[in-house]
Amino acid sequence: MLKLDIRTKIFILLIANVLMFKMMTVNIHLLVALCFSLYLGISSNLKRMARFFGIYLFFTAYEVFFAHTVTLQVVDSFLLLTGLMFKTLYFPLCAGMALVSSSKVSELICFLRSIKLPKKMIIVLAVLYRFFPVLLTDYRLIKNSLKMKGIGISRGYYLLHPFKFFEYIFVPYVIISTNIANELSVSCLCRGIDNDEKPSSYIELKFNKMDYLVMTIVLGACCCIMFLR
Repeated sequence: MLKLDIRTKIFILLIANVLMFKMMTVNIHLLVALCFSLYLGISSNLKRMARFFGIYLFFTAYEVFFAHTVTLQVVDSFLLLTGLMFKTLYFPLCAGMALVSSSKVSELICFLRSIKLPKKMIIVLAVLYRFFPVLLTDYRLIKNSLKMKGIGISRGYYLLHPFKFFEYIFVPYVIISTNIANELSVSCLCRGIDNDEKPSSYIELKFNKMDYLVMTIVLGACCCIMFLR
């Protein structure tokens, strides 16, 4: 697994957001998407990388080969719009998942304190940083508990029964989300994140050779892509 400083990962996330608005050909976009997918795989999880890149390849293949052969215009428009949204957000999505899944909240807090961010904003960002990974874990727990009762075992079950999705998953998910937000906020406050005294930390942020190498490569590649016509 690639070990990078959290500042390097935030830098890559910023570059991903810049590239998101750059118009590219299909081939160049595919090449950049492959690079961000590999970054996600070596920083976080290979299975997650394969799943997301597989979805990307599906939308790309549909756009190139099948977009004008579907007889139902509604299906064609839906898939093209969904593919456009997914491919537009793909770069920051990969960079964001790599950041969240491979960095600790203590590293984020240490970085935010180093740039003199207000304490209230640090609390909000720290809670949001841990909120979505915890939500994904609870979503899996809800689905597993329903499968133990024989609900949602087959693939596409909730597509065929959308009202049951809202009843069995969405409603408890919303309730759990509220409780998670409260618990994470209390956890941050209990750790003294709002203390007025000068904070101490055992986390030391420090760049190594790999950080400098990765940032140089990413910045150079970004400049080349931005000046392509």
